[in-house]
Amino acid sequence: MPAIPQFDFAPHAQILKTLLPRARGVYLYAPDAELLWSADGAGLHDLHTAIQQLLEAVDGGSATSGERHLLDDAPAYCFVLRDEPGTVLGVVAVVCRGGSRDADRPTFDSVERTLGPLLLLVGRELGQQRPPDSGRFNIADTEELQWLLDVTSVDPPASGAGDALQALLGAFLAAAGCDVALLHVPGRRLQRVATSGPLSAAEFDMLQAVVSRHLLRVAELQQKTLIVNKVRETGADGLVPFRILCVPLLRLGQAHGVVVAFNRAAGRPFAEREARMLERLAPRLQEVIDVRFDGTTGLMTRRAFEEHVAGLLARPAGAGRWLVYADLDQLRPVNDLYGFEGGDAVLRAVGDVWRNQPLPADSVTARAASDRFIACLEAASHEAARAWAEATRLAVAALTLPAPLAALRVSASFGIAPLPPGGSLEHALAGAEGACKTAKELGRNRVEVFAAPAERVAAQQADLRMQRALLEAIESGRLELYAQAMVPLWDPSRAERYEILVHLLDEGGQSVPAERFIAIAARTGLLGRVDDWVLGALVKQLAPAVDYVERAGAVFALNLSQESLQRPDLVARVSATLAAARVPAALVGFEISERDLGACLPEAGRVIEALEQLGCRTAIDDFGSGATSLAYLKELRVAELKIDAAVIGDLMHNARSESMVRAILQIARQLELGTVAECVETKAAAKHLATLGVTYGQGLALGAPRPLAEVLDELARRSAPRLTEAVARPAADKVVH
Repeated sequence: MPAIPQFDFAPHAQILKTLLPRARGVYLYAPDAELLWSADGAGLHDLHTAIQQLLEAVDGGSATSGERHLLDDAPAYCFVLRDEPGTVLGVVAVVCRGGSRDADRPTFDSVERTLGPLLLLVGRELGQQRPPDSGRFNIADTEELQWLLDVTSVDPPASGAGDALQALLGAFLAAAGCDVALLHVPGRRLQRVATSGPLSAAEFDMLQAVVSRHLLRVAELQQKTLIVNKVRETGADGLVPFRILCVPLLRLGQAHGVVVAFNRAAGRPFAEREARMLERLAPRLQEVIDVRFDGTTGLMTRRAFEEHVAGLLARPAGAGRWLVYADLDQLRPVNDLYGFEGGDAVLRAVGDVWRNQPLPADSVTARAASDRFIACLEAASHEAARAWAEATRLAVAALTLPAPLAALRVSASFGIAPLPPGGSLEHALAGAEGACKTAKELGRNRVEVFAAPAERVAAQQADLRMQRALLEAIESGRLELYAQAMVPLWDPSRAERYEILVHLLDEGGQSVPAERFIAIAARTGLLGRVDDWVLGALVKQLAPAVDYVERAGAVFALNLSQESLQRPDLVARVSATLAAARVPAALVGFEISERDLGACLPEAGRVIEALEQLGCRTAIDDFGSGATSLAYLKELRVAELKIDAAVIGDLMHNARSESMVRAILQIARQLELGTVAECVETKAAAKHLATLGVTYGQGLALGAPRPLAEVLDELARRSAPRLTEAVARPAADKVVH
């Protein structure tokens, strides 16, 4: 708002000082934060900043009537003046003498009540004195107003013509006659470029560098429009013929991005017209950014995603359309361990993965909510959609996070579903979410495809049959225990240890894959019963073999599910089972997966401590696959870390996996813990792990799972000569005497 010569604020300032004797300075500001009046014609820098922030809040929709600020110890009261429709006319600011205590400083409400009639009078006179054709920008009857109304009143089409930001930049280029417009908002990972003609890759890289390295910094410091019509020079390429017009994007007094126009030197210099147009477009750009783009990841918001897909559904269908939905595995423990800053860092890294995955034309990705992401793949086949989801899953799993999150391994479960012609986005999204849930139930970090209703019914019936078969197997003993050796890699004096595995035999005596019935047991709440059966069967077979198992120094470890960990009587049941069979606790160990540990850490910590007091050895299984904090690891009284198969599997050709192994070994040494490498599939891998210092190895290269009875028979044969020798030696001594 320009200064109004007919309006004299001085008499009002005198009355104000009479009403408020504490006042030592009175100021009148325009709606654009320009100082219109003060007694000496000068303003205060800190007060000007407070006025800018207040007006930005009002522009953002705040209905506040003003605020109180402290300038050092001096209170400043800022009052927003409005006309009847609510248009901001200006701001009256009053700086009062400071008080030693906050109680000595009047509240904003009390000062507003005192000055209310005067402020009402000032606002009324300002409204009357303002020229009828003036507004915030004073362009009511100009072509610029019509242009601004045209480009901001209606959003561009949701698909086929780029996003809203791109359309707004293009509209500015066309109206202002500029060569390039570039939007850069690093906090949102946002960048958009519009050009009116060809732009070489070298020119684009140069402009991008100028914006990110220099103009953004200048905008943060000056917070005002910058025009540079002098051509820049670079040392490498000589003259770079571009003039610059830079407008900051401001929020609460801070520049968080810039929109920049470039003109080649052959074109005309930038003038006030182009600067006004870009300044007036900046709030609309800011609004689009806030509404359509997520503040943490910079991906589209769910609302913008749904608008985009609605535009796609209005067009004839192409080759195919698929939704890909993903839910991060175990983000809650990250927030618990590292705070929401750590969780946001993980979300930003995953968002970068989604943004950087190549997409078919018109496809889009978004942050659906919290730790969930979604993509709509346009003109994609079922195979292409699954391949994209699998590639994204692998990219997420391969993320390397900065310190202090470097030890975390991030993963996500994916579900995909078709979005057929005439179909409903809501129904397709429900299908993708259901497939994602199935992926989590089957072990996480995998891709599952939505099944049609008939297929779902068939799958549910198959699950029901498997549940019944598992219950019958538990009741009839049609489960069989196997043991797989954990072999010392570099110290042959160490005794072998074994992990207990359970096989389900069908009615024909054939083994059912563990991943099939264990997943069913997890979904139907039977894992606790399976754990009980395994413990009972193990102890029953160990009871007659205690002597030679102890002589061999063998320990048999079985897995504890999350369901068992949450049972308050677990340790009492273990103790009673061991005591009834007279099996020493030292012969039985327990393994808890890192994921289950993170899901119920308090309960698991109590169970581990109680088992250790009982004499049972405990280990963290699949270490490196979840989000266990080193601080928690220090407190848990475990004896061993079993390094996850995903880390060991590609050890010989992935330098990151070897770095992970070295890091885990360093942790284990510091905490005096043993280590076991899972999934050792080759002799070369076993030798390399021994060189690194891993204590034990487990995998097909070192020994396949065998029936527990067979393993116990072998231990008995090994101890037989020693037993014979122990019996024979006293007889020989007797003959000598």
